[in-house]
Order: sequence, then structure tokens, then C-alpha cells
Amino acid sequence: MTIESVIRDDWASKPIVMEACLNIWHALSARAYQLDHYTFGELAELAKANDEVLTSTVLLYLASPKLKVLKTCLMYEFADGIFELPEDEVAHYANGDDVIHPDSGEPIPESEILVCFTPGPRLLQEGRT
Repeated sequence: MTIESVIRDDWASKPIVMEACLNIWHALSARAYQLDHYTFGELAELAKANDEVLTSTVLLYLASPKLKVLKTCLMYEFADGIFELPEDEVAHYANGDDVIHPDSGEPIPESEILVCFTPGPRLLQEGRT
């Protein structure tokens, strides 16, 4: 079963979500190469969605273990650089726990955490790196 057919089956009853998912899938899968990171805004633009709730639903779905088109990552600013948090910190954040700064051991304020997305295994598996 193709990604497109899975998306169509899963969202048949919600065409607006299905269309936004397909827009992102088609845009990313057609690229000759992938960026290291995509922002929420960039993906909302690809989805052709002006609604943050719709975009969030679509991105969570595309990053789900079922599809693995995207992977959620968290970044933070430190010493004039932007760093990606380790995957275990992403899991803590998803559960509502504090995200701990890897160097200081202190919680990072939510306002300083940047959410972005990287190409997931499904895109990489398709040979689009």
C-alpha cells in the first residue's frame, strides 16, 4: 500500500485533512533533496493550510509511527547557536514533562523551545535525502 493510499483511506471522511496531508507528501516526495529541518510555517505553506489546528493535526499524523514521513524535533538556542535536543527529551516534552537543558541540567522555558520537523525514515527510505 502506498503512502498516498494510506492517507486517502485514513482521512476519507475528512477531505480537508486528507488534502493537506497529500499536499505535504507530494511536495516533499517530489523534491530531489530534503532540507535538514522544516518549520511549522514552511510545512503549513506546503499543506496550503491557513489553520494552525489543521496544520498541527496533519503534522502529527505525518510524523506518526504509522507513516514516518516526518520526524518531530525540538531545538533550543544556546551560546549564539541553535541545537537539537536529544530524542529522549522530545519524548519527555510530548508527555508534558519539562525539557532539560543537556548542559546545565535546568528546565528550558517553553518559550525558548523551537519545534521543527526533519525528513522521516519514509522519505529517507524513498531515496530522497
